[in-house]
Amino acid sequence: MITIVAFPVLAYLINYFFSDRSFWGQFDFTFSLFYQIIIGVLYGLIAGGICLVLIRSSWMATTNDKYSSRLRNVSLNYLDIVFISICAGVGEEILFRGAIQEFCGVIITSILFVAIHGYLTYKDWALSIYGFVMTIIIMGLGYIYEYQGVFIPIIAHSVIDIVLLVGILKTRGNNA
Repeated sequence: MITIVAFPVLAYLINYFFSDRSFWGQFDFTFSLFYQIIIGVLYGLIAGGICLVLIRSSWMATTNDKYSSRLRNVSLNYLDIVFISICAGVGEEILFRGAIQEFCGVIITSILFVAIHGYLTYKDWALSIYGFVMTIIIMGLGYIYEYQGVFIPIIAHSVIDIVLLVGILKTRGNNA
């Protein structure tokens, strides 16, 4: 819940004090909202599916077990998953796309985003391969943001998180 409030406030402050761009400019777009929803959902489903295939692959079994164990004692239903995913999608995209990307560019912002999530590490090669793929996916969201604003990345990010959380919970035997 903090993510959906604190990150946009931080992005607003960064834009207000350090940028010539308006915070609200990231919400401008050229496609209709309907098309943005369709594009965001499709991007999220495809990207989430790719990530889920990677997570479920045999060479990521140890890494998958490690991350699944973190969720083992967490009781989430579908509504919880959707809420958490929307909070992350809104808060993180507004901060990273709407504020940080202006200063660091698409590539550095994407690497930073994935690294902060812990997916780039020298300690686990399988996780780093996953992180590399995720970096490419996040770069795609960064470039979409440059041309269409923040709505498509928010929707895609939320859908990716939903796909991954449901997939991980199903894998561990919890039917959400």
